[in-house]
Amino acid sequence: MKPVGTQLIAEFIHCGKKYLNNKDALQQILKQGIEECGMNLVNINGKQFNPVGATVIAIISESHIAIHTYPEARHASIDIFTCATVSSSVNRLLQFLKGKLRPKTVRVIELLRGNPIEITEQDWVTSFSGAGCGFEVRYHAVRKLFSKRSRYQQIDIIENENFGRVLFLDKDVQIAEIDSHIYSWNMIAPILEAGKSLNKVAILGGGDGGILYDILKYNPKRVVLIDIDEEVIKASKRYLKRICNNAFNDPRAKIVIADVNKYLEKRHGFDAIIYDLTMHPEALTNMGRTEFLNGLFSKVSKNLNKDGMITLQCCSEFDTATQKLLNRLLPRYFTNITFRKAFIPSFCENWIFASAEPKRT
Repeated sequence: MKPVGTQLIAEFIHCGKKYLNNKDALQQILKQGIEECGMNLVNINGKQFNPVGATVIAIISESHIAIHTYPEARHASIDIFTCATVSSSVNRLLQFLKGKLRPKTVRVIELLRGNPIEITEQDWVTSFSGAGCGFEVRYHAVRKLFSKRSRYQQIDIIENENFGRVLFLDKDVQIAEIDSHIYSWNMIAPILEAGKSLNKVAILGGGDGGILYDILKYNPKRVVLIDIDEEVIKASKRYLKRICNNAFNDPRAKIVIADVNKYLEKRHGFDAIIYDLTMHPEALTNMGRTEFLNGLFSKVSKNLNKDGMITLQCCSEFDTATQKLLNRLLPRYFTNITFRKAFIPSFCENWIFASAEPKRT
């Protein structure tokens, strides 16, 4: 007998909130979908995770169906395996699940099983747009210089013939040699243009050292870089010397390995804070991102001096959901909010940056 089968793997992105953290409801949805699509249910079971998330698995006569949810990211991963070619019932089930979970974006791949398949392409790294517009960028790796799973994330550094050395975190491109100065300038420029003091500056994140290196050119008295993942800093110091140079060893720089949320619980009195953290923290925290950003922006505001300023990397120009969220959250804590746009070649798209000053009561 020749082993054959077809597997549909779907990612439901930015789903509705109603069912994602309800194992029992998900079981009922899957059971109803199986019945309505003419499949034969053998057994169904599920697991509710603490604090959030659920997995539901159904055994059907054709094979199996699984749903795993990440409510904090409003994401569901769907796996449908059948021992035959994809039938209309399988496609109907996928449409049924879309109708119930209401994702804004769906990505689906079809795998033919039973023969050797290549899961990864050794010479390429694929970075998906976080903007919900469905495109991906594939980066050719002339050499793979570093690959390690840290406590917090997957870290990869490759050498690309066009962009030089490129850093990825969880397969998401972060910075490249060819344009790190463009990215850094858009984070630093508003502070310089406003004539803000550089007596004491904080960089939240920034473990690649690019912003640290560039702001040290303007003679600040003290720069504190706070990053949770020491492995990113170690890898950058070794493999991204053209980006960070010797910034980590500069006597004006203080490197703090810590969660910025905990670090900012004490008031440090910064003249400027550069926010080089993700706007999608779901993989690093159990909080939803609105709750996470609300809390963090509040702490940032309290840590800025009266005439201080925050600058932020925001998102792709296509990520309208994040832009709307920032338009709603930033005015709660800041004033004189300004956005700017810059094309980052290694991102292959325009990127949004922001600057603001703290509100004072």
